[in-house]
Amino acid sequence: MWDTNPWDNDRAADWFANLMHLTRFPDQIRATLLLCEQEDACGENTALLRAAVYCVLQFCRVYIWPIEHLDSDLELAIKATHKILSDERYCYSEKITVQIQAELKELELRRKI
Repeated sequence: MWDTNPWDNDRAADWFANLMHLTRFPDQIRATLLLCEQEDACGENTALLRAAVYCVLQFCRVYIWPIEHLDSDLELAIKATHKILSDERYCYSEKITVQIQAELKELELRRKI
């Protein structure tokens, strides 16, 4: 182990890489996040975008996510989160809006500077 996270060791990192490759999980998440680029992305798609952003928050990390897509998928999740925040019907309460803003902040903190 080189750190304390569950993915911070060779065996786990290899397991995650194999899992991501075999399931094509990142491809599915990316396809959902791309819905944010549609003009009418809000509405029925907002819940899907939020679910995909959650997956990015959990798994889009070095040693888990395919490194060649990590930065671009992170940016796509940030864009999707902005789209979610623009959906007033989805963000119907201050509580949910604050939670999504916190998720956006975490995504933005992961950006490479």
